[in-house]
This record gives sequence, structure tokens and C-alpha cells, in this order.
Amino acid sequence: MLRLAVDLRPLLEPFESGVTQYTKALVREFLMRTDVELDLYYQARTRCERIHELFPEVRHIALSNTAFHVRSLLGFPRLPAVYFPVKPGLIWIPDRRPFYKSEIPLVMTIHDKVPELYSSTLSLKSRLWHLIFPLRRLLKLCSGVVVPSFTVGAALKTKLLKEITYEGVHLEKSVAPAASKKLLKMPFFLMISPSDPRKRLDWFFKMAERFPKVNFVVIGLKATDSRFAKLKLKKSDNVHLVGEVSEGEKAWYLKHARALVAISKYEGFDLPVLEAVRAKCPVILSDIPVHNELYKNACMVKNLKELEGAMYRALNGKIEVPEARGNYVWEKAAERTLFFFLRVLLHKDR
Repeated sequence: MLRLAVDLRPLLEPFESGVTQYTKALVREFLMRTDVELDLYYQARTRCERIHELFPEVRHIALSNTAFHVRSLLGFPRLPAVYFPVKPGLIWIPDRRPFYKSEIPLVMTIHDKVPELYSSTLSLKSRLWHLIFPLRRLLKLCSGVVVPSFTVGAALKTKLLKEITYEGVHLEKSVAPAASKKLLKMPFFLMISPSDPRKRLDWFFKMAERFPKVNFVVIGLKATDSRFAKLKLKKSDNVHLVGEVSEGEKAWYLKHARALVAISKYEGFDLPVLEAVRAKCPVILSDIPVHNELYKNACMVKNLKELEGAMYRALNGKIEVPEARGNYVWEKAAERTLFFFLRVLLHKDR
């Protein structure tokens, strides 16, 4: 039986993201298996009740992350002897995070290459963070890496063992939001969580000007995110910024949208697209490597003119739901991940 330690520090983030969805989904899959013994933990100065509500068995290690990061500026310290009551066979970190030096094999998930390829779209804090802890430093701690797609794996230049696991989605039962009746008075296009400028929110706003009798709905946008200021976005009356929504409400938006608009410059996997496919919602996709890798028979666009044409077709019911090239479900992702963990351990014992 594999004794697996899982670092739940990604769940300290107060907002839902692709990384938090991924972390929770795989841990839940692991908990259902009988061939894995999990040691769930997180390091923080204070206890995070939100994580304990999700996973009551989790351990809180009362150590300051700030102090650890300061110590790690010049070199990562050794793993404290009291960190694990029982030594695990392997440690998994579901996101790129600094860690301690240890003889215990460590596997890290690298979700994308945004910090390396599109650093200008990150916040100043994030850019500074990735400058201090670049990927090359973090990989020196690892025995292997997990990636969500071939697109990410091919761009990750490393001699470490590497595995493509893909991801999955779980849709909740549809729940109508408070503004549902108002939104349904006109057809609407949907964009989900455009968390930085590479998502091309400015294109979405320009289309709202060209289609004044269509609603354009953005869910998950942080109103205080200053990274959009330089785009000088002009918000039309038919643009609706909704903010955070429940999983049930998200399912409602996907069910009723004329199309999900996923026109990012770059993605490592793009979970909202798979959510739309599961909800049988048509999708307008940017013509980027990961979208071509994961989907076929899809409506791909490269510029504003093509996007405008795709929206006309969507309004006339001529945009289809993309067809996934594989069986992208969390159960399969968990199986591939666990198989890779065993491969890392076998390689270590050579």
C-alpha cells in the first residue's frame, strides 16, 4: 500500500480556481481507494477552518509559511523531523510551491507555463514570487512532475520523470441565479473566470458593443483586479459582471448560454471548456495548442473578425458542442497520477 502525503497549501487560497478544483477532486478520488493511505496536511501559522471542513482528517502543521519562504531565499532548508508522524512513501504537491529538502520522493503538479510565457499578465506580487522561486529551483526538489496536457509537458524541459494525467469536471445540479429572468430576455454569451488579461476579456467587451441586443455575461471576475486597468475596458449596458457564483449557478449559465467564449492566448488545460462540453453548451475556442490537443469538431477563432463571425453562427444555432478527444474524468486522472507515483518509487529504488 502506498502511503501518500498530500500538501493542501493550495486550499489556503480564499477563492476557487482551477488549482483548487483539481486538488479537491483528486484528493476525493484518492480517499475512495483502498490501495492508498493518505496523510493530508498543510503548513500555516494559523488553522484554516475551511480546509478542515472539506477534509476533517487533515493535519495542521503550525509553522509560518512567511518564515519558511524567507529562509528559502538562498536555499531550501531540510524537512523538519516532526513534519510527518509516520514517514510517507511519497509527497505530492498539487501546485508549484516551495518545499523542504528531503530524501522522501516529491512529485509536483505543473499546471501551465504562464509565469514563464505570459509573466506580464500576472500581478506584481505573482511576478515577484515566481522570480524568487522560479520553476528551475522548484524542480531541483522533485523526483517527478505531473502535467495536465501534452501541451504543458512538451514545453517543460526537464530530465525528471513526467506524466500527462489530464483532468476532469463534476457538474452540480443547475440552480437559477437571482438575475436569471432578466438575463433570459435576450440570448447571452458566457465567459468564465477571466483571471488575467491573456484571457482576452477586452475582445469579449468589444463584441458586446457589436451585438447590443445580446447579453454578455462574465462570472468569476474579481472586481478589484487591477491587471485589467491597462486594457481600458469599456463596459456596455449589455455586459453583466457577476463575480463568484455557486457550482449550481455555473451549471445554469452553461445550460442557457448560446455559447461559452474561451478565447485565451494560452492555457494548460482550460477546465471551463470541459465543463461546457459536459453541460452540452456550444463553445467558441481560441485556436491554441491545448484546445486543438483536447477537442475536435470545434469552432476555433484566431482574431476579432473570426470571433464576430462565430458569434453570428452561434446566435443562429450553428455552433456545435466540441467533441473531447479523450475520456477526461477525475477517476482516470487519479488512476494515472497514482500509477505515476508508483513509477517514481520504482525508479528511485533502481
